[in-house]
Amino acid sequence: MRFTWDEAKSVQVANDHKVEFTRIIDIFDDPYSVDFVDEIHSTADEARYAIIALTAAYGLTFLVYTEPETDEIHFITARRAESWMVKDYEENSQGQ
Repeated sequence: MRFTWDEAKSVQVANDHKVEFTRIIDIFDDPYSVDFVDEIHSTADEARYAIIALTAAYGLTFLVYTEPETDEIHFITARRAESWMVKDYEENSQGQ
């Protein structure tokens, strides 16, 4: 799997949310992750997805991404999980 992002957006996310894309690649390793389609920001040409999962660097993290190719995940934005995200994650992890 190949992980990509726009460098300018990466810098903006690091400045605004204190999350570095290079440090959250392990977000996809969490078996209790909550994944969903970001229907609000998806378009007919591009589906956007979101994941809430644990990362080694930041703990519970929220990431929005696309899959432009079958072997590529393109990061859009990320931040530490907000309270509603924590709740969704905890409900999912307790249900498994």
